[in-house]
Amino acid sequence: CGNRAADVVAMEWLHETWCGTGYRSRQTSQSSMLSSATRASASVKKAGRPGSQLYTVDLEGPDGTDHLPPVVLVHGFGMGLGFWARQLDEISRHRRVLAFDLPGMGCSDRPKFSGSTPKEAEDYFLGAIRDWQQGMGIQRMIMVGHAFGAYLAATFALRHPRSVTQVLLSSPSGLEKYSKYEDHGDAHLIMSVLWRLHVTPQSLVRALGAWLGRQLVRSFTASRFMGESSVALGQLTDYLYHLWVLPSDAEKAYRQLMGIGGYGRKPLCDRLHRLKVPATFIFGEYDWRSHTPADNLLPRLPVLAKVVLIKDATHHAYLDNHSHFNALVAGTLTRGQDGRASAK
Repeated sequence: CGNRAADVVAMEWLHETWCGTGYRSRQTSQSSMLSSATRASASVKKAGRPGSQLYTVDLEGPDGTDHLPPVVLVHGFGMGLGFWARQLDEISRHRRVLAFDLPGMGCSDRPKFSGSTPKEAEDYFLGAIRDWQQGMGIQRMIMVGHAFGAYLAATFALRHPRSVTQVLLSSPSGLEKYSKYEDHGDAHLIMSVLWRLHVTPQSLVRALGAWLGRQLVRSFTASRFMGESSVALGQLTDYLYHLWVLPSDAEKAYRQLMGIGGYGRKPLCDRLHRLKVPATFIFGEYDWRSHTPADNLLPRLPVLAKVVLIKDATHHAYLDNHSHFNALVAGTLTRGQDGRASAK
């Protein structure tokens, strides 16, 4: 046992030396993403089952709203709660708002995943969220998710309908199933092969080390967040590098749920007919993820639901046009105190 512990310490030292980062660097980078107002007023904590606790930022809402369901923000795959920096302050003017790092991501614990099925992968993520909810003492909540976070918000609402009053799903992953009869292009084919070989953007960054790894992340942020200032791009690059460079079994679990392009292995289009809470599907006007599958799904949903396009926004609408995105979320809170009167 002693030799095994020494080996683990040695591997961690080697990794931190090669990649130039560690837990403290991750925390510092995440803190720099948040506004000064958030840092001053937020309560920061970890909650959930030991070994899979979720790092959480918690902002109180205005007086008289304590009895209302809080807003819970769920980030996408490989991201972190710092990406919600432009939502936290604004939403807290209307309601208590919380954001957490998903298991295996950000500053949360990094539990092992040994499963081999989509069901086990969903349990990995949804179990940690359920433990977090109970640990925080939250009975009901409004879930706002982006990409993979939207997929988890939807599946959590399916599994625990009494714990969720509404879901707002921004560019949800896993909405549609993969069709081998469609022409997805040579690039998609190559990436699919790499995906099956367990090659992820995160694993590439880790393999390349500090200098080349940062260059790869810088190229990614420059292409994905073209509307950001040079200062913001620098912050995003530093933040993403620290998020990606640390090993995580969440990548294994994610691959059990998603293929390249965000196609679901257990697609939401086959399951959301069982949804029991209102749903708002949000897409950027220039989103690379099509809103057509959501449009086609609406007639089959047994609940109030709608599709909203955010103008002048791409896949990351909450960043590209945060004022419109925040107004949309705030509107769901003011039209119905429990978040149920949002979609028509």
